[in-house]
Amino acid sequence: MDNTAELLESDRRFLVHPLQHPEEHKAPLLVTEGRGAMLHIADGRELIDGLAGLWNVNVGHGRGELADAAAAQMRRIAYASAYVGATNEPAIRLGEKIVRHAYSNSSGVYYTTAGAESNESAFKTARYYWKVKDKPNKTKIISRIHGYHGVTMAAMSATGMAVYHKMFGPLVPGFIQVAPPYAYRWQGNEEPGIGAADLVEKAILAEGPDTVAAVICEPVMGAGGVIVPPDSYFPRLREICDQYDVLLIADEVITGFGRTGRWFALGHWGVEPDIVSFAKGVTSGYLPSAATSCRSACTTRSSRRRWTAATCTPPPIAVTRYAARSACAMSRSSRTRGSSSAAR
Repeated sequence: MDNTAELLESDRRFLVHPLQHPEEHKAPLLVTEGRGAMLHIADGRELIDGLAGLWNVNVGHGRGELADAAAAQMRRIAYASAYVGATNEPAIRLGEKIVRHAYSNSSGVYYTTAGAESNESAFKTARYYWKVKDKPNKTKIISRIHGYHGVTMAAMSATGMAVYHKMFGPLVPGFIQVAPPYAYRWQGNEEPGIGAADLVEKAILAEGPDTVAAVICEPVMGAGGVIVPPDSYFPRLREICDQYDVLLIADEVITGFGRTGRWFALGHWGVEPDIVSFAKGVTSGYLPSAATSCRSACTTRSSRRRWTAATCTPPPIAVTRYAARSACAMSRSSRTRGSSSAAR
């Protein structure tokens, strides 16, 4: 018996959706099943899942081996703390695997549960790093207009989309936004990639290099318009960050784990970040899991206590290992090589 009407009525009564607005939720799609790249809808239609969930189902729906990996791990243990003084094998083995496949300067992995939390942890990592380096005033974060980094408080303050700010301000102090390398909308006379990178330099100088901790960028801007930067942008940005002693954070929540044909997307431009935040495709959406990875200088062990809370519980980590294996196989069979043309 078709219970679609009943379900949709309960949806309206009991659920609050992201970006909730009654006018835009009068006739929602009721999804019943997914197989590969296809979604099955309650009215009998099949639709292509063109957005891959929310940019996260990298290896497709209905992969039994991922469900089996989660179930097997759950039968062994539901949760294992990773606070100092405790660890577990799935977390260790996944950390080894991620570091092997990440940028060559990657040294360590800090697990979280979602992309926004990974970005929050990236900001904390940058501030922690500069305090260890006896530069405690380096706390500010530079991001780009149209960039999306999540909607928790600090991540929202880095997000360059006003629609996410209006009802939730004021924003966290110390976040500065500059124009992105958006060639189609570029209003300057200079080449857009160099011009947009130079705007970051101007912001660093205006704020004072001794106050700027990091610049955060999506390699390809997702929610802001799927904006692929000119090839000149990231190499120039890396130079600027090095010149002024500012960390470069790559928000690869969308672009990581094969989305652009490489494990991580800044490799298209031969650039390595200092900190990487990732989520979504790391488990292909089968369970929540995320992390930040850092170059060796940012993971140097210190006698000062570090972050306060996070998780690396085994079940989602077990799924991550299988999802990474599937993504690796898919990447080998269909990788697109080149620079920004691959991202396009």
